[in-house]
Amino acid sequence: MRVLLLQPRSKALGFGEMIRAEPLGLEMLAGGLEPRHEVLLCDLRVQGEGELRRALRDFSPHVCGISCSWSVDHSATLELARAIKALRAATFIAVGGVHATLSPEGFPPPVDAVVIGEGEDTFAELVEALEGRRPLEEIPGLALNDGGERHLTHPRPLLEDLDSLPFPKRLRFKRGAGYYMGFQRPLALVETSRGCPYRCSFCAVWQFYRGSYRAKSPERVVEELERIEDPFVLFVDDNFLADPQRAEEIALLIRKRGIRRRYTFQARSDSIVRYPELLRLWREVGLKGVFIGFEGVTDEDLRALRKGSSVTDNDRALSFLKGLDIDVWASFIVEPDFTREDFRRLKEYVRSRGVKTPSFSVLTPLPGTKLYEERKGELTTSDYDLFDIAHAVLPTRLPLGQFYEEFCGLYRAAYSSWELIMEGIGAWIKGFPLLDLLKMLRSAKRLSDPAYYLEGHRRRHPSFGGTVTPQGSGESFTWPQGRSAPRPGRVS
Repeated sequence: MRVLLLQPRSKALGFGEMIRAEPLGLEMLAGGLEPRHEVLLCDLRVQGEGELRRALRDFSPHVCGISCSWSVDHSATLELARAIKALRAATFIAVGGVHATLSPEGFPPPVDAVVIGEGEDTFAELVEALEGRRPLEEIPGLALNDGGERHLTHPRPLLEDLDSLPFPKRLRFKRGAGYYMGFQRPLALVETSRGCPYRCSFCAVWQFYRGSYRAKSPERVVEELERIEDPFVLFVDDNFLADPQRAEEIALLIRKRGIRRRYTFQARSDSIVRYPELLRLWREVGLKGVFIGFEGVTDEDLRALRKGSSVTDNDRALSFLKGLDIDVWASFIVEPDFTREDFRRLKEYVRSRGVKTPSFSVLTPLPGTKLYEERKGELTTSDYDLFDIAHAVLPTRLPLGQFYEEFCGLYRAAYSSWELIMEGIGAWIKGFPLLDLLKMLRSAKRLSDPAYYLEGHRRRHPSFGGTVTPQGSGESFTWPQGRSAPRPGRVS
């Protein structure tokens, strides 16, 4: 069978030009299907629509699998499905990923099936069934669209042995056109575990994995690292230090086998505080950075999110990692009901702690999360194009234009345009591509300009009348009904 796997182009407003991660889930599907089947993997964020048309014309796929792990990719996935069916009506289309699993009802025809949960075994069995004309109803883990009706097959149990998973068939592109995280490029993704033992209300991942936590053995992890040529590695585990003994064994094996890479992983601040020697060991074998969900600046904020950690944990983890010269990528959640004082307090926290690379997201009830069940009645829109954790989809206490002014002010306060330019010049002198630098600066400009955020509401809802204050002035204006959005302002 000829199988086409697609990563759609994202519509999210965010770090698109600063961070682009390889489609690891699709790469693992490809690794499991070959050599039994012919597989073509296209990442439309990199390759563009022309590559898709050529694939449909020349490759003539029997089956097409589309990844939809993020809610913001929902409409792009449906648009792809419609385009494929218009050109090749006989191609069977399956969609999978976190969002698709937790909201399968959102994928009617032309989507033929939704893969529920972990996709490696389910998708492989689906392709085999289509080849051998086996009834799809016999395959567990599917939502089937049949004549306008949706049928759920039996649930598929979670994989017991993650070491049995295939190694990914990794996409490779010319320098500068592949995968990266800021100046870390080329960048490879490695999964060493699935799930998380914690229950943060805003997180969809632990729901996807049904509250479980499972891990690959240290030997399996290191074997995959040995297959990677890229100098930078991002571990995609939701909580890399969930099993500290296993994390230590991985580091010791890396040291024993002489693997030289620069690593970044995600961890909780309380784990970092609890296991300082483990972080020192990882620093020795190449740890470059750690993603930490700080989320809030008061313990009350963290309790409301069911985070299970404290501001003291965050402060101690930040200080400790800075002492080891390990980069800290700290994320914060902005509540829709923030006042100007709340924004001021968050700015002051970031400034006073010397957080160098913060990121800010708007609290978003993603489908499938506890937060969604609690607050879905408050949603101001059902348009998933706005569910990119950069737009407000819950009512804001401040007028929306003022909310975005304050939100963008967080980035302007944290990132100096002059410092970004100087850092870029330094990278360019060392050989970093100039075009990529300009793209990163453009992305930074979008993040810090409220007009881009309001434009998203306006573009998708023509009746929207948002208010925005042009940068550099103290006045505000409202977009009149029937007029186009203002051009984004200048980054000061």
